[in-house]
Amino acid sequence: MQVHHHLDSITIQVINLQFYQEEFIYFYEMHSLILIEAEIQSMEDIYKPDIITFTTDTRHPVIYSYHNGSVDGTTYTTFKFVGLKSYNQKLDKRKSRLLNKFIDFLIKIEIEYRLKRFDIAFDFHINKSIKNFFPIRVNKMGLKSALNSPFDYYEKTTLYLENKDVKRPSLKAYLYDKSVKNDLDEKIIRFEISIRNIKNEYNTYEAIIKHIQQQLSKYKLFYFPVIAECNKNKRLYKSNYKFSRKLEKSIGKTGGIEIELSLSYEMLELLAKFFCEDFTDKL
Repeated sequence: MQVHHHLDSITIQVINLQFYQEEFIYFYEMHSLILIEAEIQSMEDIYKPDIITFTTDTRHPVIYSYHNGSVDGTTYTTFKFVGLKSYNQKLDKRKSRLLNKFIDFLIKIEIEYRLKRFDIAFDFHINKSIKNFFPIRVNKMGLKSALNSPFDYYEKTTLYLENKDVKRPSLKAYLYDKSVKNDLDEKIIRFEISIRNIKNEYNTYEAIIKHIQQQLSKYKLFYFPVIAECNKNKRLYKSNYKFSRKLEKSIGKTGGIEIELSLSYEMLELLAKFFCEDFTDKL
């Protein structure tokens, strides 16, 4: 069962950007970017992000930017690069190049920055339904409410593993039909794991890789060629929401194929650049 690993979204927090305004404006100009500030008309609007996009195509947001501060006057600006793997090849290449240039830019001006979120997509180019897939949250530590039922499909195209009521989750996962969501010609099923609220202590290449791998290990994903066999195991899981030995044996007997959830070479290379490490030393 072939799976394609992609980085779909990354959030970078920049500290005290106000002291580097001229450098950021120059960066936007050099890369044909336009900053569209959020319209603030009520208190609810203060959480709206500014949008940064290409001047040649303002229909597609490239970066969402949020601003906030602290009591001591320190400001925090987050840059969320979104839709890095949309299967619009031309746009995806532009976004990927921009992300790499943005990291190079932050390193060059020597501003303080941190990694806050890392969304990994596991894509399956297969003419099947999301009902052929069985995702499991193995480690439920930190969850304040129950997991969603494995049969609780949203609009028949999406399965959210964790309950939406959990506030500021450090981890969330979704299984959805990418081809329906983005109106693609090719059938693609995506399992996406969002690693959020990354703590400042993970400030080295080795520390962040270990953290991401630990987060990924909290999930398992299985593919079943036959939906009926998949549903049989989902019903067994739903009885106690545990990945028990009984469930593991049942999955093996009914043709379930476990999918490896790991970082790709490209993601490892990007993280090495982010933390100013020589990637060749990591191979």
